[in-house]
Amino acid sequence: MTHISTKAFSLRQRLLWWMAVPLLAFVLLDAWASYHAALATAQKAFDRLLVTAAHSLGDMIRLERGELQVSLPHAALELYAGDVRPDLRAQPGRSPLLYRVGFLNGEFLAGDASLRPYADLPPVDTAYAARLQFYDSQVDGAPARFVALWQPVESAEGMRYVVVQVGEFSAYRYAMGQSILWDTLLRQGSLLVLLLVTLWGVATVALRPLRQLARTVAQRRPEDVDRLQAEGTPQEVQPLLQAFNGLLERMHQAQQRQQRFVGDASHQLRTPLAVLQLHAEAGLHGDVPAQEALRSIHATTQRTGRMVHQLLMWNRMHADAAARAQPDALVDLHATLQAVAVELSPLLARKQLDFGLEAPETVAQWRGAPWMVEEVLKNLLTNAIEHTPVHGALGMRLQAQAQQGRAGWLLQVWDRGPGLAPAVAQALFTPFVSGGGQGVGLGLAICRDLAQACGGDLTVANAVAPETGVRASLWLPRADGTLP
Repeated sequence: MTHISTKAFSLRQRLLWWMAVPLLAFVLLDAWASYHAALATAQKAFDRLLVTAAHSLGDMIRLERGELQVSLPHAALELYAGDVRPDLRAQPGRSPLLYRVGFLNGEFLAGDASLRPYADLPPVDTAYAARLQFYDSQVDGAPARFVALWQPVESAEGMRYVVVQVGEFSAYRYAMGQSILWDTLLRQGSLLVLLLVTLWGVATVALRPLRQLARTVAQRRPEDVDRLQAEGTPQEVQPLLQAFNGLLERMHQAQQRQQRFVGDASHQLRTPLAVLQLHAEAGLHGDVPAQEALRSIHATTQRTGRMVHQLLMWNRMHADAAARAQPDALVDLHATLQAVAVELSPLLARKQLDFGLEAPETVAQWRGAPWMVEEVLKNLLTNAIEHTPVHGALGMRLQAQAQQGRAGWLLQVWDRGPGLAPAVAQALFTPFVSGGGQGVGLGLAICRDLAQACGGDLTVANAVAPETGVRASLWLPRADGTLP
């Protein structure tokens, strides 16, 4: 049963979020900017209307019967008002103007006497070529926008100056800005929804090749490790497809190695089992003495046990790939050599071999999985003991040695045996190759793979004349990386 992780995310939904959030932020920012731009435009437009209304109102000031009067025609009564109803203050285009006309000393002349008079001298506004000043004020607790215009008029006393104040409530300006804001939000929000729906459809179509690829993989048989075809897949998926095909290729190679190894191992195990059966039958039937049959069975059992141990080590080496990828143990190589020699000392004593161990006094350290180095050394030393004649000499040595510019340690196992047969020396690390009556079995193939997994190298060769025997050398990098 296939389980889908709860942490999995939808690429289409993530794409929509990544598009929706910036677009929504852009819509809000654009709406805010449009709102303030509309307010600024409305402010300028309505300020110009206030100036026009103030000039028009100033032109209506007449000297009648010796006094200044503001005569409003009937058509202007709806435009100017002394009191504006609250229900008209927020209706754009329908809010009458507030006005007050007074002298420079604040004396009231016409309009709404409750309005606060403008007491200062308005500055010269070059844009309108007149003395005027825009300002904000409060009328009945509501914000209002005013313009104060300095207007000369002819009076009975001669030329006098009055201040014409014209204003309107700001509520309808803000109402107009809010109307523009909501229209902008509605229009851009609709566009955003339409864009996201379109993007959802485009993402659905764009991801269709991935679903087809998933169905193709799901329909494959477990033993099918052929490469997936790249035709029809998006260019962005090509790296993933290439990596998956690379994985299939490695799986195919591993499958072939496993099948070849199982075939070789089964063939090698079949022979000792058949030999055990023959020895047992010969002993039971009395064809050979019982002691001789038991000795033969014991020897065959030892060889078979060693082969089984090597098979287990081979499986452990491949199963422990994650541990080898991140080694964190600091290994004392001198202590490792001593431990291996002590473990195999019964074999050395049985053949009464002359064993020697050479190592420097300095600390030799390597960083990695300790069992790997131990297995290599035990296998090499076991081979040396097996091929060294009784009372012969063999040994182990440790020395500092650089290789290809890298600092490292050389661990060597040597013996004075007959050496490698030519047939064996040509295919030394091939599993189950034998020659000259004796085989190298699986051990050296495992040792080479373990050496490579440790970041080192393994070489096995005959000694240089006039010496005899075999020299097996394992090179490992130093833990500190310094040159010796």
